[in-house]
Amino acid sequence: MKAPREDQLQLLKVAQLDGSINRLERENQKHPLRESVGKLMNGAAGLGKDLQNAQERLEKAKQSLRQAEEQSANLQGQIAQREEKYNAGEGLGSYDLLVLEGEMKTLREKLEVASDSEFAALEEVEAAEGQITDVTAKLENLKVKLAQERRELEEAVEKIVSEQAELRIQRDGLYFPLATALKNVYEHAVLSGGYAVMAMTPDGVTDGGIRLSPVEVARIKNNPEDEIYLSEDYDCIIVPVESR
Repeated sequence: MKAPREDQLQLLKVAQLDGSINRLERENQKHPLRESVGKLMNGAAGLGKDLQNAQERLEKAKQSLRQAEEQSANLQGQIAQREEKYNAGEGLGSYDLLVLEGEMKTLREKLEVASDSEFAALEEVEAAEGQITDVTAKLENLKVKLAQERRELEEAVEKIVSEQAELRIQRDGLYFPLATALKNVYEHAVLSGGYAVMAMTPDGVTDGGIRLSPVEVARIKNNPEDEIYLSEDYDCIIVPVESR
């Protein structure tokens, strides 16, 4: 397959531009802010779950407090009724008074337990409210940081994409006029995943950092300058140059 030497030399410039475009794409995909934003999003999701759990905790605590308050109020009412009856003493014998005293004692003991439960429930409500306040503050701070880093990432990506677009314009301007055979070989070499095209100086050193064997160097030097040389060892185009 043949292609003018000028086209082959121009292909080296195309490859350099492709390399720059690919480098920018790697910078885009591996931008540090992507990982940071991902961690912040995971953190926000975790705090959101914590907030939900805290809200559920608060609802349970409030329910327990209501029940404890109702129980205390009920016991206080029963005690008040018996105290009133006891103090009035109407129609009550000594035995009846003893029974009332026993009932009031039992009710007061129950009220003491209920009061302790009410106090514990109140503490749980306050603890849950404090947890909600703490988690909400952390979540809001994290959201602010997340929004900031997202903006920074968007700006960085926009800059990279803009640079890539400019390079593609330059690249396409050089690439499209090239000989069809040369473009076909280049595209095949690109798909191989290794070097697509390398410049080789007379000493056999390439711009890919590879030193070719003396046999292959001799073969390339003897190759007609308009003949496309595709290295079998590296599956890439070799273009001889005087110097890099």
